[in-house]
Amino acid sequence: MKNKLGAVFSVAVGLVMVTGSLWAHHSDAVYDQTRLVNIKGTITKHMFVNPHQVIGMKVRDDDGRVTKWTLIGAAVSRSRAAGWSRDSLKPGDAVDVWGFQYRDGRPNMTWMRMMKDDGTMLPIAGAKNDKLSRFLGTYGKNQLAQEDYDSLKKSILWIGDPETRQR
Repeated sequence: MKNKLGAVFSVAVGLVMVTGSLWAHHSDAVYDQTRLVNIKGTITKHMFVNPHQVIGMKVRDDDGRVTKWTLIGAAVSRSRAAGWSRDSLKPGDAVDVWGFQYRDGRPNMTWMRMMKDDGTMLPIAGAKNDKLSRFLGTYGKNQLAQEDYDSLKKSILWIGDPETRQR
């Protein structure tokens, strides 16, 4: 009886630990979702791997200093369904990115909108559309220039097929 109780207890503790780490993985609490940040720079890497797309980027400030940023994307399956591939970004591509930065100010963000310097808007995948919509509805008009607000508002409609611009 003691062995059965010990085994059940061990399994229960293991499940709690695994479940806790899964919830921690999907938390967006590290990002300041009350402030949208805009950065422009050059792609250094594009890792189209599970559990989330990871993008490396170099951003040069007004004084010429270069900061390496890490951008986190949606799950690869969702990104692929929205139109992404391994070749959507290549090292050297210049991009303009809007996203939510880490609360502590480190150069890490979950990106909400990305546009290449040739004007190609990359599709928004997964829950990013909803997060950007929520931000624009709550804070957008108070924090953004009208031109930026309008541009970002248009980008939330562009998911999936670039020809029809339908979800």
